[in-house]
Amino acid sequence: MRFKYSRYIIFLIVLLVSVFFILSIIFPLPSEKPYSTVLYDRNGNFLKAFLANDGIWRLKTSPEEIPEHYKNLIINKEDRFFYYHFGVNPFSIVRALMQNIISGKRVSGASTITMQVARMLEPKKRTIWSKLIEVFRAIQLEVKYSKDEILQLYLSMIPLGGNVEGLKSGAMIYYQTPIDRLNIAQLFDLIVIPNDPNDLRPDKYPERLNQERWKRAKPFFKKGILTKADSIVFAETPSAVNRKAPPQLAPHFCYRVKSMLKYGDNYKTTLDLNIQSVAEQFLSNHLRTWKLLGVKNGALIVIENKSMNVVAYVGSENFDDSLAFGQVDAVQAIRSPGSTLKPFLYAFQMDNGVLTPKTRLLDVPYDFEGYTVENYDGTYSGYVFADEALRKSLNVPMIYLLKEAGLRSFCEFLCRLGFNSLQYQFDKLGLSMIIGGCGVTLEELATAYATFPNGGMYAKPRFLLDQTGINRSRVFSEDAAFMITEILTGVERPDMPNNFIAASNLPVIAFKTGTSYGRRDAWCFGYTAEYTVGVWIGNVTNKGNPNLVGSKSAAPLLVDILNSISRSRQKYILKIPDGVGIRDVCVESGKLPGPYCKHTIEDYYSILYTTSDICDVEKEYLVSPDKSVHYCGSCLGNHNYKSLIYKNYPKELLNYWRKIGKKFSVAPPHNPLCERVFGDEGPKIISPTNGMTYIMFSNEQNIVFQASSGVDVRVHYWYLNNNYLGKFKVGQKIFKSLETGEYTVSCMDDKGRLSKVVFKVNRL
Repeated sequence: MRFKYSRYIIFLIVLLVSVFFILSIIFPLPSEKPYSTVLYDRNGNFLKAFLANDGIWRLKTSPEEIPEHYKNLIINKEDRFFYYHFGVNPFSIVRALMQNIISGKRVSGASTITMQVARMLEPKKRTIWSKLIEVFRAIQLEVKYSKDEILQLYLSMIPLGGNVEGLKSGAMIYYQTPIDRLNIAQLFDLIVIPNDPNDLRPDKYPERLNQERWKRAKPFFKKGILTKADSIVFAETPSAVNRKAPPQLAPHFCYRVKSMLKYGDNYKTTLDLNIQSVAEQFLSNHLRTWKLLGVKNGALIVIENKSMNVVAYVGSENFDDSLAFGQVDAVQAIRSPGSTLKPFLYAFQMDNGVLTPKTRLLDVPYDFEGYTVENYDGTYSGYVFADEALRKSLNVPMIYLLKEAGLRSFCEFLCRLGFNSLQYQFDKLGLSMIIGGCGVTLEELATAYATFPNGGMYAKPRFLLDQTGINRSRVFSEDAAFMITEILTGVERPDMPNNFIAASNLPVIAFKTGTSYGRRDAWCFGYTAEYTVGVWIGNVTNKGNPNLVGSKSAAPLLVDILNSISRSRQKYILKIPDGVGIRDVCVESGKLPGPYCKHTIEDYYSILYTTSDICDVEKEYLVSPDKSVHYCGSCLGNHNYKSLIYKNYPKELLNYWRKIGKKFSVAPPHNPLCERVFGDEGPKIISPTNGMTYIMFSNEQNIVFQASSGVDVRVHYWYLNNNYLGKFKVGQKIFKSLETGEYTVSCMDDKGRLSKVVFKVNRL
């Protein structure tokens, strides 16, 4: 008989379990309510909270965040057998039923914490049927979640009046403090308010809340759960509060991180609130003077090189300053970079093997795309070392260098460095991009500059601490990173900020300044072994200011920040790589000395990439006794001659020297009676640029044709699509109005040597 009843019991249990799971499949648990996104700095300091997707302040509250004494108080008040039942407490149901029958009204409830969570997930009118559903949901919750997970749901969803749910939300909105800093009276108020959320709000009905506080606390004082010391705190703590939105720190950073997230939760970010506070204070102090001059905005970003963590991010001086458009995040704004892209062109050409710090570059007037390129100060040096050109931020050498490198190839190189903004500008870019004729963001520039102290390895900036490992990719060589860093650490330069020498804690720093056309943007990017900092100063309205210069407006702020946050005065940024050597080069060209080179200088070079070209500036010529002509092997014959050394400088440099009246000597022209066919380089076409697409915005715009040649050439013959245009003097400009299409222009000198370029015209 006993065995028979046992079988019935087992059968009944199996049947009930089966029915439960079948019903659970048919009627699954409602989805969890969306949480607010809450951001913390890397040390756990609160930054900002955002409304959940349903418009509720619902900050996720875990049991670990609440002191153990407070957690026991909550459980004793709501469900002291919480850790022992399976979602429903039968004894509480019987007790509540008897009390309500005896009194003739509802005086006691039987809802466990789990049942309350079920009701909050699926609100319904209080009926017997809804209570049965609540029981079913509570059991579902117990099957799916652990006790601590259920408690977390409860602590995160309890209603606290208006659109405030959860203990953490209440702590931040009503008391503007983290939950672990609440006193016992404030916490008790928060666990009392859910009994009648709208009538016990501390910001509207503090008297009612105070009465309810003491009423609900009496049993806990009698049981000793609340002590006499707690009663003193109760008496001294008013219930009235002023409701405020949760505090917000580093707002632009927080909005930037929020845009990356799909789900509301608690997130620990890479921001260091101490460094952020220093950066904000320095920016505010720095702008105080500039505002008097009409410059109202600034932004900066600080990246930790090793981890690529963004440790400071200031999108504007004051987020709440609507008059200065403080809510515009200037870290993300696309603006002209001025001269700040130049170091990356150097890296590109160094890995192409054609550039070292002592390579000679042309710095002469250059007409291209319809206007003359000028340096910042309006002067030209003629022939400069590459390191000097970068430190002085000369414009003309960069135009020549970019033309040699190839615009498209360089733009693709920049995209590998994270300049995604350029992808939408390809068809409109010209050689002027290297001096600011494009648009990029402060974040893109700072991230790219962090590639230098990381030895040419690029990685995206990190905003969240729990992100996976850093995904690095090599964009340029460690050799190039080292040589450019050596250039940018030089102190003999015109953009040296006044506070550089006085910066007592500043380690070795490499930096580059930039100023955009019209003086609308002042930039400075600098890096040490530890940090990379990017600074922008200007007006977000794009209004220019004659006082805006990178070296005066942005560089001093960068120095102040690095001087303040640096932890050690490191003597170097990068160690000299194994692939970098030192060699002697000719001072005239920066190439390996030829047999006639007299003066050399030491130069870094990449053993793997740098070419071993021999200097061809100083050449031997077989010259007639009167120095009127020189001979080649074909026409020397029985002519008397003497061997002389002449310097064979680039044609553009000779033309510039001739123009400014500088005296120089060149080899006499070749023997005109020689019948040898000339095989040397033909005319150098300065404009138009090979492979360029010219965007024409008006019918008045023309394409300029211009070429240069050696001193022994007098005239050029020009052809357009094989149609003869005419004979012109060397260097003379020709202006042509062309329709949309592809063109081939050819230029032949009076020696029969020919050069040609292909370009496109697009009239809008």
